[in-house]
Amino acid sequence: MTDVQSVLGPVAASDLGFVLAHEHVVACSPGIVHSWPALYGGRDALKKRGVDALRSAKTAGVTTIVDCTTFDLGRDAQLLADVSAESGVTILACTGLWVDPSATLRARSVEQLTDFFLTDLQEGIDGTTIRATVIKVAHDERVEGFGEQILRAAARACVVTGAPIITHTAAAFRTGEAQAAILEEAGVDPSRVAIGHSDDSTEFDYLSGLAARGYYIAMDRLPNGALPEYGGQSVDDRVKMIVALIDAGYDGRILVGHDDPIWAGLLTDDDQRRHLEANPRVLAFVSEVILPALRAYGVSDELIDTITVHNPRRWISGTD
Repeated sequence: MTDVQSVLGPVAASDLGFVLAHEHVVACSPGIVHSWPALYGGRDALKKRGVDALRSAKTAGVTTIVDCTTFDLGRDAQLLADVSAESGVTILACTGLWVDPSATLRARSVEQLTDFFLTDLQEGIDGTTIRATVIKVAHDERVEGFGEQILRAAARACVVTGAPIITHTAAAFRTGEAQAAILEEAGVDPSRVAIGHSDDSTEFDYLSGLAARGYYIAMDRLPNGALPEYGGQSVDDRVKMIVALIDAGYDGRILVGHDDPIWAGLLTDDDQRRHLEANPRVLAFVSEVILPALRAYGVSDELIDTITVHNPRRWISGTD
């Protein structure tokens, strides 16, 4: 079976196991991890925080995470490699860009952005030989201007390399449909794309419509249902939406995750505290809360394996 590039080197796609599709060991402004260690207690403390969280997730059954931290979200390839090696959890790194590009990035062309993404995928990221595996793109209410340039660059990099794409969306604005239109126009196979933050949506027709077109539906903010600022969908509402998609025959199009960074430098200290109080399980939440809830609604272990193991393997590797 096809190999997948992890931060520690090639891994057989068949060994990815239980995959969380959208996570962050660290999410902060670029340069902070290197330039302001006092903010987070120092690199050793940051690494320990990541290792502890991933060891707990591994105990709960998780094998692999996709770390969706792009360059402009404070990505640190060596930190990811160190955390992966000590925790025993496979980490797949991302190229691409988030929603808050710097002036330097905004001055770049689609061609330049494509080259940037291809370098991350084919040669190495952050001055290392650690290669990215997944392309991350991000849009809120609309896909326009520089956001469209990023999406078109990601599409070109996907077509060249076959790398999968995961998106950040504002689900209430059905952003995934706008992303899908541009990606399809650019020749991207929908089966290579996960439409992110889909569990923030209350609209079944939006999610099922994308699934019917062949996109993966990333239900990847599941613990954030306990916080009012994430779309008004409770944790149980999000579980029920997964069940509705399964009942409609889209079990083969669902991915799961948390998008609840282990260290969220983008948040105030108070908001980080609120997140941890709402989800003290960190990256074990899906295993310890969501999967039992799905079983309580009658979802079989076979279907849970489809969602947590088989779907992400197909999305990441492009193979069965």
